[in-house]
Amino acid sequence: MTNNPTFDKQLFSLNNYMNLSPEPAKNSFARSLKLDDYSRGMGAIGLPGDLSSSSRFAKVAFTRMNSVSGSSEAESVSQFFHILGSVEQQRGCVHLGDNQYEITIYSSCCNMDKCIYYYKTYENSQITAVKLFDEKIDGKVLSRYPLRKEMQIQYENQ
Repeated sequence: MTNNPTFDKQLFSLNNYMNLSPEPAKNSFARSLKLDDYSRGMGAIGLPGDLSSSSRFAKVAFTRMNSVSGSSEAESVSQFFHILGSVEQQRGCVHLGDNQYEITIYSSCCNMDKCIYYYKTYENSQITAVKLFDEKIDGKVLSRYPLRKEMQIQYENQ
């Protein structure tokens, strides 16, 4: 999904970043100069980091295409939320006026084979799951679950 511009334009803009890589940077600037990688991640210098829709799309596309996940369900779900977390909107960074701010209200994904819906909210970073196959789907009773908005903290010593 994408906000604005439209998806086709977002995909086209990825052409601007075809030189980025998860690998260490290579000196293609001037082979006669000895230029060194002085930090990890320099292959991605130029990856957008602002909060515009286009920049967030490019960043999440790069992150998705280069991230590595384990093979388990839990690892895949965790990786999904880490990928989306790379472009979350934090309160205060985009002011809308009248004490209003752009935020990522919630993030979600669904395992379509097992019909499990996963989500987390701005206020609650714990991943919550709803197993939809466990619901009665006879069409007579609507199943509803309130969003778990309050932060869930697990204390190890209590």
